[in-house]
Amino acid sequence: MIINCLNRLTIITGISLGLLLQTIPAEARRTITCESFKYRYQFCRTNTRGGVRLTQQLSNTRCVEGDTWGYDREGIWVDRGCAAEFTVRGRDSGYDNSNNSSGGSDAAAIVGGALVVGAIAAALAGGSDNNDNSSNNGRTITCNSDSNQYTTCPVSLDRDDWIVLDRQLSQAGCWEGDTWGYDSQKIWVDNGCRGVFEIRR
Repeated sequence: MIINCLNRLTIITGISLGLLLQTIPAEARRTITCESFKYRYQFCRTNTRGGVRLTQQLSNTRCVEGDTWGYDREGIWVDRGCAAEFTVRGRDSGYDNSNNSSGGSDAAAIVGGALVVGAIAAALAGGSDNNDNSSNNGRTITCNSDSNQYTTCPVSLDRDDWIVLDRQLSQAGCWEGDTWGYDSQKIWVDNGCRGVFEIRR
């Protein structure tokens, strides 16, 4: 009976992933230019949940991440003369001042595919959104930010334990310190991050 269930879940997962891959565009990227005028701090508001990469420096001043440029969940900042083009991954255009050319149909397709895969992941997790499992290397915990809400999942860490993201389950990016993190008593996720986290020691 267990084997039959596993076979059935494997088939459903394979079909769902195939449908999802058909709905996701090969490249879901957009470009934004951000410039530090007269060497002053400048903030360019855009959705950075998929991550940011500097693709072309436009200024004579060097653009060094963490020094003359950086980003948070609200946008990209530049300072001390840095001017550059940045590539932002993902097509969630809730707010954006970049050159985003994605359409509503693409967004709907991605959301639909994510819901299918999310349902399969929930079935594999035994019907629980946030749960604690065992693995060969240690303990794994599934923690989900449902409806993009801040969520905590309880853990108990020893002094030498630490946590890594073992597998991302969501379309929204899971970035440590931004959309997920942990302390000795909990893992937290936010802005739609859903993942399987492993406790290591």
